[in-house]
Amino acid sequence: MKLLALISLLISTSLLHAQDAAKNRVPLLREGTQIVEAEGQLSRKNANDPIRITINRSSGTQQDSCIVLPNKRLAEMELTNVENPESTFRVSGDVFVYGEHNYLLVREAVVLAKHAERNHPTSVPLDPTSESLEVGDFDDSISDIVKDLEDATGSLVRSIRMASDKPVAKSAVLEGLKITSRRCHLVRNDAGAWIAVFVSDSTGLSDPPCTLLPSVAFGKLTLWMRTQNPSTPVLLSGEVCNYNGHGFLLVRSWRAVHESDRLDR
Repeated sequence: MKLLALISLLISTSLLHAQDAAKNRVPLLREGTQIVEAEGQLSRKNANDPIRITINRSSGTQQDSCIVLPNKRLAEMELTNVENPESTFRVSGDVFVYGEHNYLLVREAVVLAKHAERNHPTSVPLDPTSESLEVGDFDDSISDIVKDLEDATGSLVRSIRMASDKPVAKSAVLEGLKITSRRCHLVRNDAGAWIAVFVSDSTGLSDPPCTLLPSVAFGKLTLWMRTQNPSTPVLLSGEVCNYNGHGFLLVRSWRAVHESDRLDR
């Protein structure tokens, strides 16, 4: 169901071009913008809507809402949100643009947790000018020291990449794999999403098909493909993402295949 909802997202965003552009909306971030250690929360209106993350700008007066692109980091964040729907994440990643929406590919994410409630004992600090020690001077417990450290450092940060609690199933899709000028055919599935079907190389091997993710390059590519024969091959360069075992491709660049291009590329 998650995959179907995500594919529906790719279709619905492509239809936004035809809508009235005069409506009010938050200004888009430029594609290529890097988000560094920003804090935000995941949200979703309903099961058929994309997952968004709302990030506060440093000014504190404006928020950016980005649709989160599917990859392993998103899958981990979703699992954390199941345990605690109010989880706040500190994320870093890259921003992409398609239509009237910003998309965020999360590279790193940690979940922020509040301090655990403790009954901390209190003690009077040791007088640095005192020449003798009293029995009460040894009452500065470990709990007191921990409390002082927590008060000085703020919220605790806990990584969400815990292999024992959130094991990752084996998959033929390699997260983060970079491809360069890979020959493929683009097809549309029953839901309307664009799928890259890679042509086998000289060894006869081929990578699993990947659903194309929205970006500026994706918009230009699909606009060009609508004017071509469906069997027209294309050379793609980009990055592969793995979301719950399904392959997705973030297109960085593309070009048409020429007669001189080798078939095994």
